[in-house]
Amino acid sequence: MKQILMVLFKDIEYDARVQREAIALADGGYEVTICCLNEHDTEPPFLHELITIHKLSISTKQAKKGMVAGPSRKPSFVTKVVRSPLIKLAKDQYAGYEFYTKVKQVMGGHQIDAVHCHDLNTLPAGKRLAAHFGGKLVYDSHELFNEMTGRNNVDRRYGYFIEGKLLKQVDRLISVNPFLLDKFKKRYGELPPSIYLQNIPLLRDEKDRKNNQYFHHLYGLSTDKIVLLYQGGFSRNRGIELCVNAMKQLDEQYHLVLLGDGDIKGDLEKLVTENHLDSRVHFHPKVSPAEILSLTKEADIGLVMYENVSENNYYSTPNKIFEYMLMGLPVVSSNHPGKAYLLEEYDFGLAVDETEDAIVRAIKAIGQRRDYYVQKCHEASKVLNWPNESRKLTHMYNELLP
Repeated sequence: MKQILMVLFKDIEYDARVQREAIALADGGYEVTICCLNEHDTEPPFLHELITIHKLSISTKQAKKGMVAGPSRKPSFVTKVVRSPLIKLAKDQYAGYEFYTKVKQVMGGHQIDAVHCHDLNTLPAGKRLAAHFGGKLVYDSHELFNEMTGRNNVDRRYGYFIEGKLLKQVDRLISVNPFLLDKFKKRYGELPPSIYLQNIPLLRDEKDRKNNQYFHHLYGLSTDKIVLLYQGGFSRNRGIELCVNAMKQLDEQYHLVLLGDGDIKGDLEKLVTENHLDSRVHFHPKVSPAEILSLTKEADIGLVMYENVSENNYYSTPNKIFEYMLMGLPVVSSNHPGKAYLLEEYDFGLAVDETEDAIVRAIKAIGQRRDYYVQKCHEASKVLNWPNESRKLTHMYNELLP
């Protein structure tokens, strides 16, 4: 049985894409080991009898937990020093090397036929591991890593240098949509054999689409209220503030649920209160990938209003678009190539400008033809589903490891 080692520089618990890919390969007859970070101090989830998960603790991540000053959670002086570009780069290089040594130690004398690197922050370690174990190297770029919001110029320049250098040694390249592969080709020239795997969730049972009006019961809403949903991380430039502000132009019939957590949750709560929207904007704790679809289906319209502040935001195709579509939620998204191509081809929502007025108009337009858009969601789900998508992954590995 062929052995695949997946490396992930975060915790597997909330990474649905990595879980799906591992399960697809295990279903295809591969034995998969996932080495990831232990960020939540929890037992790894059971995914499949052919999947083994090792959650590793590294010193830089442990130190980071204590680097905030007091209950205000404001960065301490030490934190500010460590985040300076050159020191941060050195710290990241050390963390990557420490991760590599721990993975190598855990895997010991195991046979490894391929090392599957999830995102650029695992590629240097993955290259060393592939060389050490004599396996093939697969680079799975979930996004334009070097263009992520918050990357400083030193990070970005070094990232492009190392990505271009190591890409020449990659045996297979994976990304999430055709636009990202096109960006790779324009920057680096000829690429290794490549595929794109869209971030489509695994719908385990058709009956999962049944709506039980969970949010209506939880927040004491009458059944005629329309529930708008944003789910995912609460971070800047995802257009969450735009969605909250848009509520001021919508009447009492509309309620917004923000499902998730993140750095700007406190700012969002303050924004809601300042605009006197506490009775119509509701916060829900984040849930695991295994639970998310059971809550997604309880809303009426899904929002994906990422802001055009970086190429990564502009070309990204967030998981939530597919989550909404599979559960029959028409989508209102920002008019970016990585999102609009789905709505243009399958017509299960509207791509609009990143303004409050545009969001409001789209929500009302969908409300007037909601049955049409719901039907388009169901039609799209017959094509855009994980069984169809995962065949590309197993076919790629069957060619790579005949």
